[in-house]
Amino acid sequence: MINFKIVKSKIEKQREVIIARIKRLRKDDPFSTTDRALIVEPGTDAAQLYGHEQAVVLENQLKRELKEIEAALLKMKKKTYGICERCGKKIDLARLQVKPQAIYCVKCLKEIETKKG
Repeated sequence: MINFKIVKSKIEKQREVIIARIKRLRKDDPFSTTDRALIVEPGTDAAQLYGHEQAVVLENQLKRELKEIEAALLKMKKKTYGICERCGKKIDLARLQVKPQAIYCVKCLKEIETKKG
């Protein structure tokens, strides 16, 4: 039996952490604080571009995680949380404790990964 209050609390905490990390990334992004037209020092633009690219990649990864978390919270509201989206069976509690936003059971996940590889 899944204790939804505990899982929901864990997911909501993950959500808060991810939102905070996205805000920090945006604040620390070199392109967000510098007027690129004023850069005249050689090499500075390349270093800032590299920092910006890293920030964008990390932000996109965090946005994907946030989307998964939001979907899990919506499933809890709809009372469909913990059901594999592929086979319709219950996802093991152990898997949900490790990845509360999981949408596939372990068996289906392995089958999907096998097809990709």
